[in-house]
Amino acid sequence: MSESYSRSKPNSERHLRHRPDIKPLNSAMPQTKAKVYPLFAESSEAINSKQSLTQLAQAQPERRHHRLKLVSSILVSIVAASGGFAVWQSSRSGQDLGDRFLTQKFVEDRATEQFKLESLRQQTLDTKQCVECNLSRANFRDANLRSAYLWKANLSGADLQDAYLESADLRGANLVGADLSYALLKLANLGYANLSQARLSHGDLTQANLWQVNLKTAHLQQANLTETDLRGAVLHQADLQGANLSQANLDSAQVSGADLTGAKLTQANLQRANLERSKLIQADLTGANLQKANLGSAQLMQANLSAAQLNEVVLWVANLEQANLEKVSLQRARLGYAKLTQANLAGANLTDAVLEGANLEDANLEEADLSGAKLERSILIGAFLKSANLREANLQEADLRGAYLGSANLRSASLQGANLRGANLKGASLKGANLREANLTGAILPNGKIAP
Repeated sequence: MSESYSRSKPNSERHLRHRPDIKPLNSAMPQTKAKVYPLFAESSEAINSKQSLTQLAQAQPERRHHRLKLVSSILVSIVAASGGFAVWQSSRSGQDLGDRFLTQKFVEDRATEQFKLESLRQQTLDTKQCVECNLSRANFRDANLRSAYLWKANLSGADLQDAYLESADLRGANLVGADLSYALLKLANLGYANLSQARLSHGDLTQANLWQVNLKTAHLQQANLTETDLRGAVLHQADLQGANLSQANLDSAQVSGADLTGAKLTQANLQRANLERSKLIQADLTGANLQKANLGSAQLMQANLSAAQLNEVVLWVANLEQANLEKVSLQRARLGYAKLTQANLAGANLTDAVLEGANLEDANLEEADLSGAKLERSILIGAFLKSANLREANLQEADLRGAYLGSANLRSASLQGANLRGANLKGASLKGANLREANLTGAILPNGKIAP
C-alpha cells in the first residue's frame, strides 16, 4: 500500500490498519474477536457495554491523552447509550466512515477530548437514533442530523451552529447553553426540551414543535419562529429582538421580561400569555390575538397593534406611546395609568374598558367606542375624539383641556369635576350628562357658542 494511499484514507481507516484485532466490514470476522454492537440498537449486550464503559470512564478519568473523561467523552457516551457501531459520513468532503467498527478496545484507545471535539464536525448521522445519549459539549457544527431521533439526549453546551436538524426529534432533550445559531430546525420536535440560555439567533424553527419548552434567558435574535407551537413555553427574559413569530401559537406562554423589540408577531396567538414587563418596542402585532393576555408594565412604544384582539387584556401601567391601535378590540381591557400619548385609537372598541388615570394626551380617538368606559382622572389634553361614543362613560375629574369632541356622543356621561377648558364640543350630544363642577371656560359648546 503506497504512502499517498495511506494519507488519503480516513483517520479511522488508518487506525484500523494498525489494529489487527479489528477488521473492515468486508473482511471475515472470527467469532473469537471482540464483540461489535450496532449503533443505537438496544440489546442486552449493548447495555452491558454501556455499564462496562461507564465503569471504565469513572475508574480512569486522568488516563493519558484525556482518555474516557467521564464528563466530556462523547464517543464513550454514544457507545454507552446505544451500543457501539457508529456510522458517520462527511456532509462536505464525502469522507465515508461507514463500515468501521468501534469495539470497546477501539473506544478505549481513541475516545479522547480531541476526538470528541473534532470528529463530529460536518458529519451526517446515518442511523439517526440516540435515545438518552450523553452528547454534552459535543461539536456538531455543520452536522447533518436531519430526522435524527435524539429523545431526551443530553446536548448541554453542545456546538450545533449551522447544524441541519430538520424534522429531528429532540423531545425532552437537554440543550442548556447549547449553541444552535443559524441552525435549521424546521419541523423539529422540541416538546418539553430544556433550552434555557441556549443560543438560537438566526435559527430557522419554522413550524417547529416547542410545546412547553424551556427557553428562559435564551438568545433568539432574528430567529424564524413562523407558525411554531409555543403553547405553554417559558420565554422568561428571552432575547427575541427582531425575531419572526408570525402566526406562532403562544397560548398561555410565559414571556415576562422578554425583549421582543422589533419582533414580528402578525396574526400570532398570544391568548392568556404572560408578557408582563416585556419589551415590544416597534413590534408588529397586526391582527394578533392577545385576549386575556397580561401586558402589565410592558413597553409597546410605536408598536403596531392594528386590528389586534385585545379583549380583557391587562395593560396596567403599560407604555403605548405612539402605538398604532387602530380598530383594535379592547373591550373590558384594563389600561389603568397606561401611557397612550399620541397613540392612534381611531375606530377602536373600548367598551367598558378601564382607563382610570391613563394618559391619552394628543391621542387619536376618532369614532372610537368608549361607551361605559371608566376614564376617571384620565388625561385627554388635546385628544381628538371626533364622533367618539362616550355614552355613559365615566370622565369624572378627567383633564380634557383643548380636546376635540365635535359630534361626540356624551349622553348620560359623567363629567363631574372634569376640566374642559378650551375644549371643542360643537355638535356633541350632552343629553343627560353630568357637568356639575366641570370647567367649561373658553369651551365651544354644542350650539357653537363659546362659554365665558
